[in-house]
Amino acid sequence: MSVWLQRSKWLPLSELSRSEVEQISHFLVAESVRVGKRSDGSAESVVIRYNTTDQSCVDFALMVEEECWKRGAHTLMRPVCYARERIKLSNKPEDSLAEVEPLLLRIAETADVDIYIGECDDPNFTAGLVDRWKLGAPSRQKYRETMDDRNVRWAYVGWPIPSAALGYGVAPEEFRRILFNSIRQSFSKDLNSYLEYYGDALRGKEKVRIIAKDGTDLSFTIKGRPVLLDDPTISVEDVARGDVGLNIPCGEVFVAPLETTANGTIMFDEVALPGFGKITNLRLKFAEGRVVEASADDGADRFNKFLDANSGDKDRIAELGVGCNPGAKYTGGSIIVDEKIYGTIHIAIGSNTGSYHGVNRASSHLDMIKSMKQGELHVDGKLVMKNGLPAR
Repeated sequence: MSVWLQRSKWLPLSELSRSEVEQISHFLVAESVRVGKRSDGSAESVVIRYNTTDQSCVDFALMVEEECWKRGAHTLMRPVCYARERIKLSNKPEDSLAEVEPLLLRIAETADVDIYIGECDDPNFTAGLVDRWKLGAPSRQKYRETMDDRNVRWAYVGWPIPSAALGYGVAPEEFRRILFNSIRQSFSKDLNSYLEYYGDALRGKEKVRIIAKDGTDLSFTIKGRPVLLDDPTISVEDVARGDVGLNIPCGEVFVAPLETTANGTIMFDEVALPGFGKITNLRLKFAEGRVVEASADDGADRFNKFLDANSGDKDRIAELGVGCNPGAKYTGGSIIVDEKIYGTIHIAIGSNTGSYHGVNRASSHLDMIKSMKQGELHVDGKLVMKNGLPAR
């Protein structure tokens, strides 16, 4: 491992140096997803999806492709732009939107590695087109399930797309600073120590309870479920367990609760719905694992529209995550950063097959971030987090 990856303290820089970008691209391909040979000795196939609205993102994606070539891989570049997605939704006939796209399904059936680089460049891209977006839910669910069933290795690499920052309500320069510093901290000793602490606190345990001064009191069971540490590599042991995905920036401990065991209420100050906008002070009530009641100070209708536009177990508890990245700060919508914030937890509803080791099958996975500055996390009756800090 190179020297820069071993450092634990970073300056709050808004840009990655050329050397850092080169090392990250090499590490991503060679160490994170370990692109190489199939069991029969043939070269692996890698799909690289990347956002085209920022040239630095395009440049990084091309650098990643070149690293794949060095390891003999076959590559397919898939440009992504949500303005184009809106045009597609507006122009394709409804019967076509409802079909499982054969080319995408073929990718899901043959790819060995799936890498996504970027952000949603328009966080409200479904505005006025929700009914047409809903038509594609079964296709999106089929694509997700096919990848999960085949244990396709995947990596989601966040990149500071300027229009995404504006959509989240944060200045592009600040967004760039936050995201790049959370990437730097992904390789730090501090992050590893937090991963180890919360991993040990949850591993082999049964009952989880989240309480907070805002009225939150939610309990569920994790008995028998693996507790996963989101570090920057997919090891051979990870693959053997079916843990085939990672994020960069990384830095969370997560587990799939038993899907029928969540009961109680929880409040989230702000929830970002990809493609649908934001919700303020979302209050959810769970009964036997499902969301049975939802209210909010603003945007409750968006939550209902989001659920209506998806398929499967979209409203059932899917994940508990604990943020461990000290470089991550709230962006207002970049989930790959927000869910990693040290001092937060997140609850997800929806899909949790594949790397999560759950049984929910859905077209969506919605992460909802909760600050624990006035909260507590209890595991089997033991206090493990108080006011956002480890209760050592």
